[in-house]
Amino acid sequence: MAVLKRRSRIVSFRLSPEEYEAMKERCIMEGARSISDFARASACRSLTTRESFQKGLVSEATIHLLRARVDELEREVRRLIQFMDAPQPTNHVRPVVEE
Repeated sequence: MAVLKRRSRIVSFRLSPEEYEAMKERCIMEGARSISDFARASACRSLTTRESFQKGLVSEATIHLLRARVDELEREVRRLIQFMDAPQPTNHVRPVVEE
């Protein structure tokens, strides 16, 4: 696959082993060609989002709505974790075996 835009600048950063594995899994999930491509796309996406917000292309209402949804999801995750951590009733019913 040909590179359409010549890139001449290098950015490097260190990751913990856990961060690297998480990034590698995400790359595979999203179909990125490499970790470099994934990191570049993520960084550029972040810049684009920030610029859009600064230019007023993303409204405060949208940000507020997204924050509310994130809060709702966090509450649901906590509820599910509590459910999973709660002792489950043991049901010692013998299965019916037909002969």
